[in-house]
Amino acid sequence: MTTLVTGAAGFLGGHVAELLLAQGEPTAVLLRPGEDLGPLTGTAVETRSGDIADPAAIAAALDGVKVVINCAARTGPWGPAAEYERSNVAGLRTLVSAAMAAGVRRIVHVSSITVHGNDVRGRADEDSPLCGAPNPYSRTKVAGERALLSMIREQGAPVTMVRPGWIYGPRSVDSFARLARAIERRRMITIGAGDNVVPLVYVTDVARGLLAAGRDDRAEGRTYLLVSDERVTQRDYLCAIADQLGAPRPRLRIPYHLALTLGRAGEWAGHAVHLRQPPPLTRYGVQLIGGENRFDISRARAELGFSPQVTMREGVRLTAAWYRSSDVSSAPVGARA
Repeated sequence: MTTLVTGAAGFLGGHVAELLLAQGEPTAVLLRPGEDLGPLTGTAVETRSGDIADPAAIAAALDGVKVVINCAARTGPWGPAAEYERSNVAGLRTLVSAAMAAGVRRIVHVSSITVHGNDVRGRADEDSPLCGAPNPYSRTKVAGERALLSMIREQGAPVTMVRPGWIYGPRSVDSFARLARAIERRRMITIGAGDNVVPLVYVTDVARGLLAAGRDDRAEGRTYLLVSDERVTQRDYLCAIADQLGAPRPRLRIPYHLALTLGRAGEWAGHAVHLRQPPPLTRYGVQLIGGENRFDISRARAELGFSPQVTMREGVRLTAAWYRSSDVSSAPVGARA
């Protein structure tokens, strides 16, 4: 039984493919033109070429595939809305339709906790309302889930939706490495008091949860949150990174609501002048770092046997070791929140 991983050139998809290979599973990855295997180079992985938004290419790529783990997405809170729509909604529909036509047994779609908003102001579970935040990533993740719910209900699509939390781990270039650079250069600012709970989850824990969702018959048509239930505050996380890097712990602070206001103003100005890169502060980042985001993973524990294995301290140690050994530490801070 071959498992096809889309988005395998990215952070999460690469780790998912590595775990499948380590377990001896026949594994194929879908690469877009111009993408390379990166860390998967030299492994037994099979490569297939195409884009999930291309019906002909995706149909060919699904030959002999029984499970699809869809990690492909346009991520980040800034960019042309059409790009997000193409990957996160239209491409998702194309992939699932083609997979059903090819007789694929299960499609595991990687969504995000962002579908609940980026500051739930307490605790949420899978039945909490969908409420995309005002950025194209969040909006299209909500739209993608709603499209899949219609396909499950009306066409019997064999889909499982998984909503990971704030993923970190080795090769986390856009998240961990950015925070680490800001901390090393004494530019990291704590949002609010720093005692809010952040929804962290280590990348290999997410990968294990995705594989379980593709294998368990009870998971068809279900949705799961994959977040560590270890209580970790913003201060805990930032200080752990600083300690591992031998850097001073962040001392600068900004009130949460002031940071939100500045983020909103920065977004407005960025759109007005057509910035291609996000402004230094966005509401998405402020809420992710400074919001109160606790999630109940009882369903994933009970139905998938999901149990986060990597503590925050150990996860930060492993990720910091990767960071120090890579060349990302010398990149510009890019200190958007």
